[in-house]
Amino acid sequence: MQYRSEIDGLRAVAVIPVILFHGGLQVFSGGFVGVDVFFVISGYLITTIIIDDINADRFTIASFYSRRFRRILPALFFVVLVTIPFAWFLMLPSQFKDFAQSITAVSIFSSNGLFWIESGYFEAAAEKKPLLHTWSLAVEEQYYITFPVFMLLLWKSHTRPAVIALAVAFVFSLGLTEYAWRHFPDANFYLLPTRAWELLAGSGCAIFLSRYGLQSNNTLSLSGLGLVLVGIFAFDGSTPFPSLYTLAPVVGAALIILYAGEGTLVARVLSVRGIVLVGLISYSAYLWHQPIFAFARVYGGIHPPIEIMMGLAFLSVFLAYFSWRFVERPFRVSRQPPRVVIPVSLSISAVFAALGIVLAYTDFQKSSFFALQSPSNQRLLSEISRVSAMDPYAEPFADVCRFTVDGPFSAFQDRYDTCEREHGKPIVVFGDSHSADVFNALSATLDRPFIVGVGQGDCRPHIEGHTCSGSDLTRFFESEGRDLELALYVQAGLWLFLDETGAPGARSPFLQSKDPKVSLHTAGIDRVFHFLSQMSRITPNLVWLGPRIEPYITQEEMLSYQCDDLEDRPELSIVHRAAFENLDRYLRREALKREIEYLSDIEVVAFDPKADLYNCDDLFWSDSDHWSDKGEQRFGMRLKPHVEKLIDK
Repeated sequence: MQYRSEIDGLRAVAVIPVILFHGGLQVFSGGFVGVDVFFVISGYLITTIIIDDINADRFTIASFYSRRFRRILPALFFVVLVTIPFAWFLMLPSQFKDFAQSITAVSIFSSNGLFWIESGYFEAAAEKKPLLHTWSLAVEEQYYITFPVFMLLLWKSHTRPAVIALAVAFVFSLGLTEYAWRHFPDANFYLLPTRAWELLAGSGCAIFLSRYGLQSNNTLSLSGLGLVLVGIFAFDGSTPFPSLYTLAPVVGAALIILYAGEGTLVARVLSVRGIVLVGLISYSAYLWHQPIFAFARVYGGIHPPIEIMMGLAFLSVFLAYFSWRFVERPFRVSRQPPRVVIPVSLSISAVFAALGIVLAYTDFQKSSFFALQSPSNQRLLSEISRVSAMDPYAEPFADVCRFTVDGPFSAFQDRYDTCEREHGKPIVVFGDSHSADVFNALSATLDRPFIVGVGQGDCRPHIEGHTCSGSDLTRFFESEGRDLELALYVQAGLWLFLDETGAPGARSPFLQSKDPKVSLHTAGIDRVFHFLSQMSRITPNLVWLGPRIEPYITQEEMLSYQCDDLEDRPELSIVHRAAFENLDRYLRREALKREIEYLSDIEVVAFDPKADLYNCDDLFWSDSDHWSDKGEQRFGMRLKPHVEKLIDK
């Protein structure tokens, strides 16, 4: 295929925002769309190569995979190899085990599945995963398992049906994305079925250009660049993604590929030598940036200052040039035949997969890390390891009539009816993952035999456009809500704040600074009250248990202090505590106006960071904002008398 320097320039436009976004530069709030631009470029380039080779009768599956292996694996495994010693010395044993498992997943191009499984509850720890970014490589390689076979079988002999089939797949995948972001957001982000349309958009560009050739159109190519830039600077963490919004960067990249022909302003800008060089090293830059940022965050305990992160961003580009020059490029231009490249590549992949298994399921790193701790902190580390090994969705205090409804209520109806006949009306705790903590806390401490937790599923009332109508949660209350002894609503306060960019639900202000700059998300709060007002018409005994103070103190930070010295403990700043206390006061006033009963968690739990975070033998928080099993018992005892008072009203 003919080389197009502007495509390398487009790679630079994709990779730089990704790096700066992950580095925490807020102006690039939508920098994550660079990955979507990469998907389009990949689909275009690979499909163009396949079409050219098929038309020239030189395409073979072996040659295709030999080229892919030479392109992807050397730099990938080099970066993975370099990360291992840093992970060994810097990461907690539980973190290192996750890292080792990701080595195995990366080696077999399934890391997107692993990170999907680990997503959601573990979201706060995502930025400390050195290989998290490899999910996009896994998506690409999964796409290229079947796509070249499809093209080989159909392109020459059944071109029209092949194009129609690809168009149908594009529409289906895009439609699935629009459905999945509302109902399965984590799967929607990580998995191929909801990402395939982006790669197919690039494949469509290749098919179009193979028929009609490259066009030169300033208006369309500039519009394409504008759409990409809109995504980079206008999108943020609150933008549903991927979704129809993703059409902006995808269509933008496609317009540049199709219409940035010779002489166009976009082609001239993207072909500037420095921009092209960044594009040439973009794959290596993408590989390096996440491990560097992740280890900086692991080492620092909280997010390092933005100046440090920008310095590390430049370091990733420097290392990218090194690995491109001495690792990536030599292997890419290698003349070794497929009969050599394929078995060697598969063998090396198998070695890395096995290495990941060995590192994950032996205690070598744990013993090494343990030996570096003081005797008292060794006890704390053992407790951290115990809590980290627990299933975060476990119900340690549940029994026959203390259970969680985590799907369609019909599956639990018989059990519910039996418990209701035996014990009368239940106490119901519903909401987000913080409600699971409260369910466990009340199950551990409250002398009531019938307690039910109801997960919110896809009912997220604080998010604009989310309707809870027809959700499993709403159906439960429509069925049973009139006969409840008490219904407690619990929601993380995190989602009711806005950061400096106006984005809701960002942990970064609390992790990056002891003095977080946040404001109240009054529109989101109003939506929650509207939802609760609707629910209270069904369930008169409804109470909002207000947000807890979320400490956002990491386990690494705990280990940086001596646990046997009560005065030598991490503390919350006045600004941090005041943010949650201000939220609590606002919710209390609004609840009074809207006639929703409100119980202040901040008042009744009376969280004291020095005593209620941990001691040498007890860890009361499983992560930066969720209670551990011991925390559920500890804080449950403080909630107990207040909940009993609500019941006895």
